[in-house]
Amino acid sequence: MAAQGAPLLPMVKADAYGLGVVPVVRALEVVEPWGYGVATAAEGIELREAGIRRPILVLTPPPADLLPAYRDHDLRAVLDRPAVAEVWDLPFHLEIDTGMARCGVRWDDSDAIAAFESERLEGVFTHFHSADEGSDSVDAQWSRFETALGALGRRPPLVHAQNSAGAWRLQQRLDLARPGIFLYGGRHAPDLPAPRPVVTLRAPVVSLRHVRSGETVSYGGTWTAPRETTVATLGIGYADGVARAAGGKAQVLLDGARRPLVGRVTMDFVMVDLEGVASGVRLGDFATLVGHDGGAEITIDEFAGWAGTIAYEALTHLRLRATREYGGA
Repeated sequence: MAAQGAPLLPMVKADAYGLGVVPVVRALEVVEPWGYGVATAAEGIELREAGIRRPILVLTPPPADLLPAYRDHDLRAVLDRPAVAEVWDLPFHLEIDTGMARCGVRWDDSDAIAAFESERLEGVFTHFHSADEGSDSVDAQWSRFETALGALGRRPPLVHAQNSAGAWRLQQRLDLARPGIFLYGGRHAPDLPAPRPVVTLRAPVVSLRHVRSGETVSYGGTWTAPRETTVATLGIGYADGVARAAGGKAQVLLDGARRPLVGRVTMDFVMVDLEGVASGVRLGDFATLVGHDGGAEITIDEFAGWAGTIAYEALTHLRLRATREYGGA
């Protein structure tokens, strides 16, 4: 891993990918990161109010009138407009667009890049758009980034580019590494090492119902029991982050086995076919939607896949209505 040994700049934006930014940051403090990456000034202020003192890099380029807020809360800005850089009297980072076409100065606009030369220029970075798919695009973007670096009169103290997958693809060791989804247990690429699972999602059995062959379950009657069976209702639904699109596709771990989720996901409940009338399931038992149960596991990527989405979205859609518990390793 090329990034090994580089100080970390963990991405904790969007409430630490939906997991709770303050507990996550406090857990990350043990690895002594350089700082933390957030999307907005409000997210950075939340960390300051929680007592976090490391540098906080705000990734959304601000307008000049936000300078007082950045000063008051000691936030680092990402700038991509020379006019803002001219008045910005705090340390900042420059984003170079090497193919993402989202934010940043174009890699081939040497005049614009040179306009950011300043003693306040603390860092310069780019973002890999397809590092999860292979190395070719990473190599191409890195070549563009090197061209952009050449347009600066001096190399700033912090050069960074490596997201979760990019940390494995790019061979150069840079000044910072910016892990994101890998920290939260999401698989960043099928050919790269799997992350350690960090999220468990469970829901209680709130009802057990005897369903006869030919009877239907949930809205629209989209699932018909093929046999006499028992259906367990779990106290979780799309208001908690179980996507409606997962209806009829997802599975849970319950009573030592994988059980299919049947019928449509509702706002507060999902239903699970216990595949028979004899079962050890009882009211108050917990089903696992993400995580381990005995020797079985459902990963966050599998959970997301049933909804036709990715781990990033599945994590950020988990709602605060669910009781959250944080534990050690």
